Amino acid sequence: MRRRIVGRDAERDRVSRCLASDVPGTGAVVLTGPAGAGKTALWESALGEAAGTVLESRAGLAEAHLPWVCLTDLLTAVPSELIDALPSPQRHALRVVVLADDGDETVDERAIGMALWTLLDAMSRQTSLLIAIDDLQNVDPASATALSFALRRLQETAQIRIVATTRTAEPLWKPLDAIDPSRVTHLEVGPLSVAATFELLNDHLAVRLPRPMLLRVHETSGGNPLYALELTRALAQMDVVPAAGVPLPVPASLDRLIGERVRNQSAAVLAIVAGTAAAWHFTDAGIDREALTSATSAGLVVVEAAGGVRVIRATHPLIGATAYASLAAGERQALHERLAATSVDPVERARHIALAGTAPDEDVARTLDAGVSAALAAGTPEIAVELARLALERTDDDAARADRLDRLGEALGRAGDPEGAVAAIRAALDVTAPGPARALRLTRLVESIVADSGVDGVITILEAALDEAAGDPSVLAQVLVSLGSFTLDIDASMRYSTRANAVLAEVEDPDPRLLALTLHSAVGAKFRAGNGLDRETFERIIEIQRVHPMRRLFDRADAGFAALLKYADHLDEAEVRLLSLLQEAEASGDLESITYVLSHLPHIALWQGRLAEGQEIAERHLALSEQAGLAWTAVTARYNLGVALAYRGRLDEATRLLAGTIEVKMTDWDRQRAWGALGFVALSSGDAALAVEHLEVWHALLQEMHFREPGYCRSHLDYVEALVATNRLDPAEAFLDELDDQVRTSGRESAGAVAMTGRALILAARGDVETAADTIRRSLAYYETSPFRFDQARTRLIAGRIIWRSRARRAARDLVVAAVDDFTSFGATVWVDRARSELARMNFRATTATHLTETEQRIAELAAAGMTSKAIAGQLFLATKTVEANLARVYRKLGIRTAAELGTRISRPQ
Repeated sequence: MRRRIVGRDAERDRVSRCLASDVPGTGAVVLTGPAGAGKTALWESALGEAAGTVLESRAGLAEAHLPWVCLTDLLTAVPSELIDALPSPQRHALRVVVLADDGDETVDERAIGMALWTLLDAMSRQTSLLIAIDDLQNVDPASATALSFALRRLQETAQIRIVATTRTAEPLWKPLDAIDPSRVTHLEVGPLSVAATFELLNDHLAVRLPRPMLLRVHETSGGNPLYALELTRALAQMDVVPAAGVPLPVPASLDRLIGERVRNQSAAVLAIVAGTAAAWHFTDAGIDREALTSATSAGLVVVEAAGGVRVIRATHPLIGATAYASLAAGERQALHERLAATSVDPVERARHIALAGTAPDEDVARTLDAGVSAALAAGTPEIAVELARLALERTDDDAARADRLDRLGEALGRAGDPEGAVAAIRAALDVTAPGPARALRLTRLVESIVADSGVDGVITILEAALDEAAGDPSVLAQVLVSLGSFTLDIDASMRYSTRANAVLAEVEDPDPRLLALTLHSAVGAKFRAGNGLDRETFERIIEIQRVHPMRRLFDRADAGFAALLKYADHLDEAEVRLLSLLQEAEASGDLESITYVLSHLPHIALWQGRLAEGQEIAERHLALSEQAGLAWTAVTARYNLGVALAYRGRLDEATRLLAGTIEVKMTDWDRQRAWGALGFVALSSGDAALAVEHLEVWHALLQEMHFREPGYCRSHLDYVEALVATNRLDPAEAFLDELDDQVRTSGRESAGAVAMTGRALILAARGDVETAADTIRRSLAYYETSPFRFDQARTRLIAGRIIWRSRARRAARDLVVAAVDDFTSFGATVWVDRARSELARMNFRATTATHLTETEQRIAELAAAGMTSKAIAGQLFLATKTVEANLARVYRKLGIRTAAELGTRISRPQ
């Protein structure tokens, strides 16, 4: 079985389009790139997708001097009856070159060309024909001449496609000269992205490198798939052992490819090439000019101007790494000493001093500490990791070692290696005496454990930290804040945050950061308990943190506030804030913060009906979480993606993802979300009984956790609809009583609209259709100004069913037609089908793309007559927003943009 090709979707699509073109004549796609770039994998993919006949040759370097090898390969797939039908001279010549006939005479190359021309012409008339050649540069000259002869005569008469590969630096293959240049597509196969490299290593080697190491592999390989695989294979087998601050060692398999080319150079040239790998910015200052010219002529380095400075870099990172690896230990030490002497950057100078020596040096270590902070601030946490490791190597004091292990842990967490962060902080704890300092490190440990594997077991660690924090109110308050953040019992969270604030009140001059943190914990717990969003307190906390910044972005109050705004129905404001935070997190390279923001954005898009966008964000969130080794964030990402697929109607895929998340060791918080989403999937598929089963688990888990904020868990409409559909009206009414209580304390208007919709369903089920219709209209009125467009469409569908029974048939039909339009625009295929089925039950045809409903037609006529939306609303007893929404649909269906166009179009017969 051929492996999946990763990171090459754009190239595959382009190759497919070129080869599938129905333009008559001969066309070619030539895949170019360096060895190991993946050209052959793309070439094989094209062969696998090809319809018709494929003539294939894999040209080898050892065979390039042997005549007719390529032609013999190509003729293997030619039916023997076609060869037998050739004129005798052509048939005999062809059989001689493929060694099917004996022949001592000189082969007539013209006869071979004529025979190939005749065969290709005959085959192209019978079926689609693809000529596929791997490594064009190795095709023997005799075969190339025959192909050139045939293709020149076929290019306008036969529809033949060619797909081939060649090295980037190779000259144009001779037979391509016979084809119209406009029909030859040259496609450069460039380096893989970091994400694609991650997938490649996982697919081929079942290896998931920590992200800092993944970045080093990607950098050293230059994104070349072959090089990345060989480097990772060597790392996994411990054939090479990486060291901090220097290039990855080159495994033997790659050293054989390029080592000889590098080691054959003079010592002066070798030092220059090695310097490109050893230095961050390797300039030509003090460089031997003659050696630099030799290195450039040999194709080992290039010199580029950057900001008025001439910078030297290797033509491929692996060349620099190979040169560095070829130096003896003393030569490397001397290289770093020279680089330290010429470096103008104090951090880089300290780095070179550290790499040049082995003895502890506190001054060097402190300079590297500053470099760690600078790298984190600059958004390059992977560099911070390397500097932190070098600082540790130059440290022999336990107290300083513990502090530097803390810095290493933070850098690893930011760089996407939570497992490494846990190990670093545990190492710091090993050299920390019991007491408040150890309690603080335990809270740091919990942060990293949660990122790596979730909250399981962290409460026990924090309870131990409480004992060690005794006697230091500030540390005790911080431990209590952590307990309040990670406990899943909202009542317990309230108690912890209240106690933390009380403890901190005893401190005469509390740390502003800690004060902000305790206030943030309290206001968050208050919201989750269903007591509303305290904007005033949040604004106070945000102001404190502007002056006294937090260590991590997602610990900040503005990040928490943005998330709570989403749950509090303020979707637009939440999205603006979250996108700003995402930009900041990306600039800092903080992967934990990036994934935090990405975890909140899909829901906003889905609730607003932007389903494709919601799925795209969820996919990005999952890919980044997996690359960064953020196991618990990946659980959330799979849940988000499952929900997005469910909204889009891909129910089987959604079920597999969501059920898979439940199989993971999950918290009750994650479990309730997954069961709620599975309830939505079951309801979407029409299985109300199964939906009730799933949603009963969802509801029970929320009650156990004492969650009373309905904005957090929006499965209420699914639950009440499923209960009513299974005729469980009393439980449905009891559930709505509970929801009404939560609405009163939280002020959550969206939940109030859901409660009204649920009451309408129950009233209609009990036969009070008129009251039900009045109730559902009040719910519809909320959605006129609400951002929850998906729920609006669902409510229109429910309202259509209820109002139809109240004999207001035209209004009911218009509501269901509007639901069809909404779900269609969202791309919610299952719900489109449900709404259309409802229309069919009403014996009413769904609108086509250009057909106006009765309501739309009447509104359009009045608008064309010059009436304002407000006047139309008054005449037709509609809300102004409803008039505007209908007019928007009229403009879209008629393909117009102005009121003037409406006046000319509306009188035309539909």
